[in-house]
Amino acid sequence: MEDKERDVQKLLRKLKTLIYQVDLEEHAHRMLQTILEEQECADLQNVSLSLAECHVVDCIGRDERVNTTGIARKLNITKGGISKITAKLVKKGMVEAYRLANNQKETYYRLTPLGEKIFHLHEVLHQQAEAQFAALFSLYSPEELAFAGRFLDDLTAVFRSQ
Repeated sequence: MEDKERDVQKLLRKLKTLIYQVDLEEHAHRMLQTILEEQECADLQNVSLSLAECHVVDCIGRDERVNTTGIARKLNITKGGISKITAKLVKKGMVEAYRLANNQKETYYRLTPLGEKIFHLHEVLHQQAEAQFAALFSLYSPEELAFAGRFLDDLTAVFRSQ
């Protein structure tokens, strides 16, 4: 039992490193900046976007008639948080708010041409990340991949239950 406990503690330390020391926001920002340079998007070079803003742009780009409530549900962020993010995106000229003629109560969002560029670059970012993960996963046996899948499912369940 001592070996198993030692192995569990070792995994816990690695998990803490992943969760607390890997700055996903900074990593995503660096990857986005790299893509902007590769794509030579001069109009986006000085644009500062958070990871949450990128995800909101992505959500709006995937749904032509989405409102604050819809974005909040899809991204698991409060409506207040989405309102703040969309206001920033409107100010940055990436998103525009509109209302339907038959429903003046709800505010909907659509991407501007600048927002469309970010949307497509975000998609490139996801494709590159997926390729990196696919290359990493190819190093493992089918049994190891099955275990990794089960572990990620269990880990996801833990985070969702809290």
